[in-house]
This record gives sequence, C-alpha cells and structure tokens, in this order.
Amino acid sequence: MREKILGAIKGKINRRSWENWFSTFDVKEITSEQVTFEVGNLFIKEWLEKKYGPTISKALKEVFEKDMPFSIVYSSATETSVKNVQANEPLVKKRPLIITPLNPGFSFENFVVGPSNMFAYSTSVEVAKNPGKFNPVFLCGGVGLGKTHLVQSIGHYIFRHHPDLRVVYLTSERFLNELVDSIKLGKGYEFREKYRTKVDVLLLDDVQFLIGKKGIQSELFHTFNELYNAGKQIVICSDRNPKDLEKFQDRLISRFQMGIVAEIGKPDREICKKIALKMIEHEKASLDMEIVELIAEHFSDNIRRLRGAVVKLIAYQQMSGEKVTPSDAYHILGISSLPPKIGAKERIFLALSSVFGVSQEEILSSARRREVVSARHIGIYVAKTYLGMSLRAVAELFDRSHPTVSHTVRKIDELIASGNMMVRSQIEKVVDQLRAEALGQNS
Repeated sequence: MREKILGAIKGKINRRSWENWFSTFDVKEITSEQVTFEVGNLFIKEWLEKKYGPTISKALKEVFEKDMPFSIVYSSATETSVKNVQANEPLVKKRPLIITPLNPGFSFENFVVGPSNMFAYSTSVEVAKNPGKFNPVFLCGGVGLGKTHLVQSIGHYIFRHHPDLRVVYLTSERFLNELVDSIKLGKGYEFREKYRTKVDVLLLDDVQFLIGKKGIQSELFHTFNELYNAGKQIVICSDRNPKDLEKFQDRLISRFQMGIVAEIGKPDREICKKIALKMIEHEKASLDMEIVELIAEHFSDNIRRLRGAVVKLIAYQQMSGEKVTPSDAYHILGISSLPPKIGAKERIFLALSSVFGVSQEEILSSARRREVVSARHIGIYVAKTYLGMSLRAVAELFDRSHPTVSHTVRKIDELIASGNMMVRSQIEKVVDQLRAEALGQNS
C-alpha cells in the first residue's frame, strides 16, 4: 500500500518538484482513519501542507476510493524524545534558508561536464556532498560559462541531502543592498547576526560587483572570517580570478586564495554540442544534428547565447508547425551561410600565436608564463594603438578589466619611451603579421 500511495502522489507532481521537495517524504503509518506521512524537517512539512495538500488529498482519494484524511510530521519531532536529546542538539532541525530563489534547472544532473570545467564541477560536487571539506571555494570564469549553474547546484544538493543545514545563496549586489537598507533602518546588528551566526553554507555570486566598494568589502571580510573560523562552508563566484580583482582589499583576495580556486574555461565545440543536445532534450523537442553542429560552431563563446539560439529555433518550430531546416536556422539566427572572412579580432590572435608560439586559449587564460604574458600585453597594446579599438572592446576581446587594459597600454608606452628594443621588435613583428594576414585574405 505504501508504494501505491507514493506512486499515486508522484504521478501528480513534476519530476523537479518531486526531487526538490519529496526526497525525505515517506509513509509513516496507515490506519483506517488517516494516513500519516513523514518528512525531514519542519520547514518541508509546512511547505508540503501549504503547496501540495490538495494534490496529496486527491491522490489518496484515488487510492482509497474515498476521502482519506492525512497528516505530515517531521522526523526530529516524532522520533526524538526530549530525554534523548543531547545538550547541544536542537529538538527541531534548523530550517533551510535560501535568500535568492534557486533556478530549478540548475542542478548537477543538468550540467554538461568537459575538460574546460571538470575541476570546477568535481570540486562543487565534493563541496555539496561534504560541506566544509574544502573551504573556501572560489569559482571563476568568463560570462555565461556555468558558474552560477554550479553554485546553485550546490545549493540544490545541500537543500535536498542536508536539510538541517542553513543555506544562503545570494548575489553580492543583494548582499550590498541588504547592508545599506539595514544601516538606514538602524538594524546593522541584525544584518551581521543573520550572515555571521545563522548561516551554515554561504553561496555568494558575482563578487566582482563589489570592486571599488571598500565599505561592503570590509563587511564581507569580517563575515568571511566569522564563517570560516566557525567551519562554515563558503563558495564564491566571480567573472575573474581573485588576483585580477582590482580595487579589492588585499586581505580579502588572500582569503579567496586560501582554499580552492577553480577556473572554468571556454568549452570546445564538442562540449557545446552536448550542451545544446541537453537543452533540446530538456525542452522535449528535436533539431537535426546538422543544426546542432551549426549552433555549437557559432555560439561556443557564451552558453547563455547558445541556449538563446536553441530556444529561438524550438519556438519557431512550435509556432510555425514546421520542422526547422539548416537553411531556416541560418536565417533565424542571423548567420551568414558563407564562411565569414577573418576579422581583425581573429587576426590578432593568429598573429600573436605566430610570433610568440602561444595559443589564443593561453592568452585569454590566467597563465603567467613569460611568453604568454608578453603575448597578452603586446596584443592589448596593438589592439588599442594600431587597430584603434576602444578600451571596452579591448577589455572584452582579451577578457580583462578596463583598468588592466589601461595599465598595460601605459606600461608598454613607458617601455618604448625608455628604448626597450625587444618590445619594439615584438610589436613590429605582430603588426607585420597582421598586415600579411590582411593581404592574404584580400588576394
């Protein structure tokens, strides 16, 4: 009967909700008068009663062919008597706490793993399974590469498998706004109490938003120390490596680096293809493999853009009622069906690779080998000075901050002014290579 009851309820609830909210849900007792269910803690009990009460009642009526009352109890209150509770053990488990709602689609199961993100993924899974084992963890990488997906996956996993832990996921902007509001209302103490003593797992996203904000950085520093010293898990996300967080307090950067720094690189075409297929499967749709290859080829720089392309094609297919052809895909996504000529942005990396013997991936990474750093600095200088690109464009091209680009250009100017012949020679070689590539393309 237990299996029949659970099967009837599960059949009325979508998979995600079942995984998120019913992982500890079970039948405790069946009598002629009612069915008693059991869950992991008080918070889940209250949520199921409020959100899924009518659904459970309907399922029970189908199973028993009559209205069957039910109740939900939580295990810590039913299995533990006061005399058996240790002095330091709470009678009622702490409620899971998630400040910013988690995206139900961001789970480990939905994350496509490849060489560029394997370390970050493995670290995140280990943190979720054993909070506090690796501390702190700093996830970094470019825009749209899966940092938020991973950190929210940690939140989902802990929420399901460690319901007694208090988990907080929020963006640094939310952290800042809450602090400002609490100070305005004279409740700064409550803010500090909330984040320093009532949190077991802190998941902080987009920490680069705090660049240059000294006051909030100080608050984060003290919060970090309190949690770390108490053995609480800290996971921080940023679009850049800690060492590249300019206008950040050195003491904070050193703490970000004292644990594991896991960098996510850009996925290769094969991984992009797997991601696209995963998205298509998730949407319960289908696209020809040729179209999947097309998406992976043209939208590999940003997973969000890749998802947008997939969704756009699926929406077109559903609205038109016709299957999208490769020709349609080119038109819908605004892609030229002819191979585009290599532009200045692509040519500069080819030139740098030719002169310095390093790849584009190395130049865009955080590698500090001498030839990689030289290629990166010369490339930034040539792009700004010889190609006339704006600081913003150069920063985006080389995946660096505006201040970094500006500092690099000034530094190269100073080296040239001081008569550094090696730098002059390197610049000339790169410029000559760019000219040769341009001539070859126009021939």
